[in-house]
Amino acid sequence: MKTYEELLSDIEDDIELMGASHIVYSMEENNVITDYDYLPSDSCNISTTLKDLQENIRRQMLYTKATSHLTEADKNTPKLAVIFPGIGYTADKPLLYYASRLAKKHGYQIHTVSYSNLPGNIKGNSIKMKQAFELAFAQTEQTLDTIDWFSYGSILFISKSIGTAIASAYAAKHHLKVRNILFTPLEDTFSFPLQGSIAFHGTADPWAETTSIQALAQQKEVPLFLTRHANHSLETGDIQADISALKITMEQVEHFIL
Repeated sequence: MKTYEELLSDIEDDIELMGASHIVYSMEENNVITDYDYLPSDSCNISTTLKDLQENIRRQMLYTKATSHLTEADKNTPKLAVIFPGIGYTADKPLLYYASRLAKKHGYQIHTVSYSNLPGNIKGNSIKMKQAFELAFAQTEQTLDTIDWFSYGSILFISKSIGTAIASAYAAKHHLKVRNILFTPLEDTFSFPLQGSIAFHGTADPWAETTSIQALAQQKEVPLFLTRHANHSLETGDIQADISALKITMEQVEHFIL
């Protein structure tokens, strides 16, 4: 099986010869791209452009790096997942609800952070955003103060919107090695260390511009999964499409948790 580096080298050569939009057929094993060819076959049967194939392989490389951030934990050691909601996106809403259900399925204890009395109408207001972050972070510190982090063999942070910044800031301040799932991160989230993180973003998110999030994720080597035409809740308004997208997102989340 070719390495990621070998595949990317082949793709770069083919893009020079045939162009980035040329259609090829990829081979996948357990949702991992292992090879590709110019014509469809029994093994190479997934149609894609060379550009999309290149982006997917680069994401896989980062994903592999993110999942190897922590050493294998002792199966007998307790595991903890902490949920960091957004301001209006509470832990009972789809992304956080199903992600926490998956974490529980795989043996994680669940601890949910909550915030109160935060300023409203913070979108586009940097002063209110800073106030909200500082208040929510102080409440998070108080909520998590009694946790003995060293008693857990594996720690998972699952966060949404402003919660992505709070989770990342908390891990950095307390020198915690965590796996970090970032749902619709804000640009400020990328000012913190993000080793062992993956992120999800909607390309119609009014809170975070897609090209900026892509650039920041690339700088921090964070695998970024895009949902086309989706808003800050990773929803498009098309119910069936949103259900399908949620299923794909949760498959990616579960693969990361394992």
